[in-house]
Amino acid sequence: MASIPTLSTPPGKTDQAYVLPCYSGELWTIPTSNSTMRLLVTGKETDNAFAVVGTGGTFDKPIGFHYHKEAHDVFLCIQGKINVWANDKARSLGPGDFASVPPGTIHQYQIDSQHTEFIGLIIPGGWEEFFRFIGEPYSGPLFPTNDRRNPFEVLIPKLMAATEKFDMIPCRDKQQFDPQPWDGSENVLPGKCENGGYFLKENSGEKFVVGGTVVRPLARREETNGRFSIYTLEGSSLHAGKGLGKTLEFKDTHHAFFVVEGQLKLSIDGQEVKTTVGETTFVPAGTKWSFGVESSYARAYVFANGGGVGEILTKVGEKYDEAVVPGEAGPCDHSKLGVLEGDLKFKVV
Repeated sequence: MASIPTLSTPPGKTDQAYVLPCYSGELWTIPTSNSTMRLLVTGKETDNAFAVVGTGGTFDKPIGFHYHKEAHDVFLCIQGKINVWANDKARSLGPGDFASVPPGTIHQYQIDSQHTEFIGLIIPGGWEEFFRFIGEPYSGPLFPTNDRRNPFEVLIPKLMAATEKFDMIPCRDKQQFDPQPWDGSENVLPGKCENGGYFLKENSGEKFVVGGTVVRPLARREETNGRFSIYTLEGSSLHAGKGLGKTLEFKDTHHAFFVVEGQLKLSIDGQEVKTTVGETTFVPAGTKWSFGVESSYARAYVFANGGGVGEILTKVGEKYDEAVVPGEAGPCDHSKLGVLEGDLKFKVV
């Protein structure tokens, strides 16, 4: 049985589980920008279900207001600060803060710190071709900082062509405005998907615990018209054997894990994978897999088309209000799994 490969770029084919090391991926930079896009998962791996793009950069100008007819964007800050505008709202996102920008929402972003890192999920997959179309391959260690070329020569013509080729409609008449203070509306999920989207403050919203594993939704099917979900997972190796602990097989749902702290342990088609900070692990639909925690504490984000394992954990878990993972944990109640199999299209194997 072949081991799960550690690659430098996504493989460009479906049915392939893989791991990408920190700061790797297919690297592109937009001419004259101070940032690099790292394609971690593309439409080619997910049959265009979604793409995951990491971005790193330093202080830069806002990219310009625009909207998409079909694409749903999200911004999840990992490090530094990023300003995100969505219609008439704007917030400065720090580590763990999140913004959801559904189709039709006029938006832009701005990298606003010495070193910012954020992750975006793009629905549907395939839209990342936009970055290949307007960008240039990048081979440096992090991101460019001194591209002084004339944008009217190396960028603007590409952007004008891209508006015709891709789902990106510029809004040049929208006036710029400063980010606004967080006002408390960002502490709960809206429970629906609507134009304008929403912001979610770090470590806010409901949390659930399953045998020592703590799960927190950033975006559920309710907020995405059923298209995708994003959850935070936290756990400890001290609670080994008390979490979900089952091998699952999803018919249509792909998963991507991005580790923020500690080390995860996954079993994928019988092969053990240990993945640590900054690494991305892609688990395609049809794979038999389970997950656990290898370190005394670990935290990761999991992205999926549909509800995925994050929704399973919230449905079988109990509400949880503590700031950290529990010191003591009881076993998971697996009796609830059966009623979820049909809706979430998975089976326990």
